[in-house]
Amino acid sequence: GAIVGFASIEIIHKPRSPYNTARSYVRVTEFGVDKQHRRQGIGRALFGFIKQYAADSGFDPVELDVWEFNNGALQFYESQGFTTYRRYMEYKM
Repeated sequence: GAIVGFASIEIIHKPRSPYNTARSYVRVTEFGVDKQHRRQGIGRALFGFIKQYAADSGFDPVELDVWEFNNGALQFYESQGFTTYRRYMEYKM
């Protein structure tokens, strides 16, 4: 009966531009499972719901971003079928 995980999404519609084709997709903006409740299928269930919602609504793909140092999250997202297709980089002064 307790809330131990959460996910928030947004629907993105990007029009065609000189730099991109038109596309619509689901973006996961926030996602988390309480540390004490991880590895119990909660995250899998949340992503199952998100993927089903996206499929039922005609959206492809589902996207998210994750910090490069967050190895646990990277492993989890990869186990859910996510792959890296883009990389953000920075130059620190």
